[in-house]
Amino acid sequence: MSDALEQLKLHYPDIVMKNIGKNSRAYVIANLSTNHEGNPTLACELIEAACKCGADYVLMELDEHTNPFSCEDIKNFHKLAQDNGAVFTTKSLVNSIRQISPIQQFKNINNDEDEISNDLQLAFPSIPEKDTSEDRKSYETVDLVEKIQQKFPKHELQFWEFQEISTCLPEVVIAIGIKAISCKFTLDDKSIGYDHAMSISTRDFRTMVTNIRTVEIALGTGKKDKLSPSELPCFKKLFKSIVAANNLERGSILKAEDMKIKVSDTQSMCGFYFPVVIGRQLLSEVDEDDPIFVSDFDGLQHYTHYMPFDDPIPEYIGYIPEIDLGRPINFKSPCYIIAEIGQNHQGDIMMAKKLIKLAKKCGADCVKFQKSCINEKFTSLARNRLYNSKNSFGTTYGEHKHFLEFTEEQYKELRRYAVKKVGIHFTASAMDPYSFDFIVSLKVPFVKIGSGESGNVMLLEKAAKACVPLVISTGMQTLADIRITFETVSRYHNHFALLHCVSAYPTPPEEANLNMIKTLRKTFPNTIIGYSGHEVGSSLTAASVALGAKIIERHITLDRNMKGSDHICSLDPSQFSKLVRDIRYIERNLAIL
Repeated sequence: MSDALEQLKLHYPDIVMKNIGKNSRAYVIANLSTNHEGNPTLACELIEAACKCGADYVLMELDEHTNPFSCEDIKNFHKLAQDNGAVFTTKSLVNSIRQISPIQQFKNINNDEDEISNDLQLAFPSIPEKDTSEDRKSYETVDLVEKIQQKFPKHELQFWEFQEISTCLPEVVIAIGIKAISCKFTLDDKSIGYDHAMSISTRDFRTMVTNIRTVEIALGTGKKDKLSPSELPCFKKLFKSIVAANNLERGSILKAEDMKIKVSDTQSMCGFYFPVVIGRQLLSEVDEDDPIFVSDFDGLQHYTHYMPFDDPIPEYIGYIPEIDLGRPINFKSPCYIIAEIGQNHQGDIMMAKKLIKLAKKCGADCVKFQKSCINEKFTSLARNRLYNSKNSFGTTYGEHKHFLEFTEEQYKELRRYAVKKVGIHFTASAMDPYSFDFIVSLKVPFVKIGSGESGNVMLLEKAAKACVPLVISTGMQTLADIRITFETVSRYHNHFALLHCVSAYPTPPEEANLNMIKTLRKTFPNTIIGYSGHEVGSSLTAASVALGAKIIERHITLDRNMKGSDHICSLDPSQFSKLVRDIRYIERNLAIL
């Protein structure tokens, strides 16, 4: 058979993968290994199936000793792959690109590039013991592939040969810079033979490719100087304005107690203006609960003009970031996983208890609800507006929110049930200052400040002064807004975390912008960064862990088809369990603990 291979070299030179840069999409290689069993017909079926599942390359590692096919057979393989939009190759790709297997070996590489540049088929040399001195920043071990690319700039392409039973890792390693994935492919992983058992079947291969492409789209630019388009409906619905706390006369000099920050039907100044307008004179009278506008003041500019946050935030020398959420969370600890029940309980306390128990069984660290004082969160106009949505539990928006709101006694009952009976951490999002005080009184391990409140300077300052651990989502905020949130809280303490979030239900993958996690880690290097996801499925959330998220929050539901806007972007118990398993698998295999 060696003559056949020699003849084919004239017509089908070995494929070398070119033009793969840092910003190009990753290549997926289906390695047929011995799964073709030397049968040309079966080989053709495998090639066609792999192509239809989304493979870019179909690989058979053949030479004069292992090639069972004729010259005509291999010509047919090339044509079949080409007709189906892929490339057939007989070349072992590790000859032309660096192989990473296993990924753990690349932590803290100290070898010079010249020592290994002559033999790209070798794995990296063994790794010296990690320097654990206090002045080392432990978060440097998270961006493994990025670190390799910085140390070895000539080798932009990273390759991973996947040789395990199907897991989440193939799509996840795309987030950290892997540019080529190779895995064994079979039509039936139950067939006799070692390679079949270690191969990915058609359905799983197709899912893997879909998830890889989804993660690639979701990585985004890592920039946020304006809101994502999909966030605008939520922004319009939940935007909080500065309103008058009482009737204010024209010419009044505003004091802090003259204002509140509420959801109003008429949007005006956002909460970040709150410290800016204190001490300014009103040019017109404003009735209680009515919004206060920029035009009510003379010469008022955009709030960022008054916020001197352009300089880099200084690092604390020798400071190792850590936040205690019931257990310490730092750059080396396992992810803290929050099951957001929110209002998926449909106003039913028994359903809420069932979700608490299921969250524990799924492996979550904490269950979280949402607590509001309706009159403190919404103006009377916002409460009384008609709410005809298919998700409505009342005629007006106020009735709808009251229906979904548990009483304080019910919250106390739920906290006892979660902590004492189920054995899981319990907390809630504070939607207003009054609710914050109540949540703190429950002696929760931390308080969540949701995206809708993170621009609420009154609430942020109140929460920061209480010196309780805070987890703050950053949906509907630009990076400039996030800096103001950071500065507002950090004036009082450093026991808080920031979660990248896109406030869209569900979030389109192309707007998930997962690279914002890296941006936040770089911008706030002494702060724990996490991810609060609202996308359909869990692959993007799993990828966020590889990017450095140490706190994960996802909604949990009994049924994604239930009435309510959050259910569609929630995970049912089986999906939530898979996410927890995936996260723990990623932590072990990417050596990020």
